[in-house]
Amino acid sequence: LSGWSAAPSRAPEAERKGHGLEMIRAGVENPFARFRLPAVLLAFFILFGTAGYALIERWGLFDSFYMTIITISTVGFTEVHPMNIPGRLFTSVLIVGGIGTMLYGFGIFAETLSEGHFLEFRRVRRLERNVNALRDHFIVCGYGRIGTQVVSEFASSGHEYVVIDSSREAIERLRLEDRLHIEADAASEEVLREAGIEHAKALISAVDSDERSVYITLIARSMNPKLWIVARASRAASIRRLELAGANQAVSPYLMAGHRMAEMALDPTLEDPDANVPAANVIQPQEEGDC
Repeated sequence: LSGWSAAPSRAPEAERKGHGLEMIRAGVENPFARFRLPAVLLAFFILFGTAGYALIERWGLFDSFYMTIITISTVGFTEVHPMNIPGRLFTSVLIVGGIGTMLYGFGIFAETLSEGHFLEFRRVRRLERNVNALRDHFIVCGYGRIGTQVVSEFASSGHEYVVIDSSREAIERLRLEDRLHIEADAASEEVLREAGIEHAKALISAVDSDERSVYITLIARSMNPKLWIVARASRAASIRRLELAGANQAVSPYLMAGHRMAEMALDPTLEDPDANVPAANVIQPQEEGDC
């Protein structure tokens, strides 16, 4: 496996995205985090107003707090006690600062609502719950042409699965197709753990890089020695490396397609399997001795 040392450097990048199921919502901000600054400013003006009335007007804390609240909210109630000129100047400053903070908060709320951040965060939380509930499922690493076909086969046959990919194009398709997925680099122990590798049935490494496929296979085998692993090999020479890394089956799509096409050219009576029939429904030829 020498010559493959460049792949492990990808793992820390994915691990830095967060812990737990935060990998699922990579790039998805919690919409409520946008209200931190308005909340801090509002708390500041409440404390500022309460302390100001207590020092300037010599009111009690409750009266000062109450006056601050009705001033910031502009409800129009009468003054708690008659105020002197410094108190009225202080009230003017408090009104400007308080209303500015409230308008700022409402602006952030309108922007967050109009851009759909609340709905997106809700969708991500639903993905988290669904991934947590997976048992005896399939993990598909990579959602390119091969991974897309693998997932289509699982969906047609009703098997549970979760897809791991980090490319923008793949994530957009996964969201559009409403596929259960994790937006992260599959070459990470943390990501595979969140995908439920400990209780998964099998892992399919369909990434387009043989180096990454070897590294994913190594990690998956170390985390679950009983896991069935099928890995894609772009080059025929990589099949042996994948098997050494722990893959139960290493498949080269180009080698298989070329071999099949040569067979069909040499024997016109051969028929290609129907691609529209799910893999689970394809009738396998009986071995010798079977009834």
